[in-house]
Parts: sequence; structure tokens; C-alpha cells
Amino acid sequence: MKLIIYTSVFLIISNFAFADVKINKCDNIKNDHQKANCLTKLKAQAIKEDSKKKINIIESKLEKTHKKIGRTVKKTEKGVANLAKKVQKTKKNIDEKGRKIRKSIDEKVSNFFKKKQNKIKEFNKKKK
Repeated sequence: MKLIIYTSVFLIISNFAFADVKINKCDNIKNDHQKANCLTKLKAQAIKEDSKKKINIIESKLEKTHKKIGRTVKKTEKGVANLAKKVQKTKKNIDEKGRKIRKSIDEKVSNFFKKKQNKIKEFNKKKK
């Protein structure tokens, strides 16, 4: 009985140790980040198997995937930079409009108080 258990354990372990790496396993994945992750795992399996041909094939696929990811990152960075410029311009315009409004309000308030002070002075002069 022990012999059967030992044999089955040995066969299971040897199957995992000498498992054939399927190079095309990650080709159907659409998400580039998941594809890169899958290819990295395949590369690790190929290294364990010590198959230079498979490693080279997987490495070239990984390189292509990284280039795709790099392009999308550059596009995203450009978009973010353009958005930041637009936000900065909008903020500047709002600040300028705010300053103008504040200045006009300050002038109106100061004129209002000056008029009231003048009326008080006139009233005080009439009393005397």
C-alpha cells in the first residue's frame, strides 16, 4: 500500500516538474497588464524547464506587450498634461474674474460708507 502511495506522489510531482510550457497560453488575453503578468509566469516556468527557445519566444512576446503598455502610458501622460494646462488656464481666468468682482464690490462698499459718513457730517453740521 505504501508503495502505491509513494509511486503516485512521485508521478504527480514529476508531472509538475517536467510540465510542458504552453507558449500560446497568454495570446488570447486582451488586457495588456494581465497578459504581461501571464507571460512573466510562463517565462518563469520556461526557466525552470531550462528551454532557451521557449524563453526567447516568451521574451519577445513580453517585449511587444511592454511596448504597447508604454504607448498607452505615454498617451495617458499627454492627456493628463493637457488637462492640467486647461485646469490651470481656467483657474487663472476664475482668479482674474474674482479679483475684478472683489475690486468692484470693494469700491461700491467704500463709496456707500463715504456717502453715509458725509451725510452724518452734514447732519452734525446742521445740528451745530
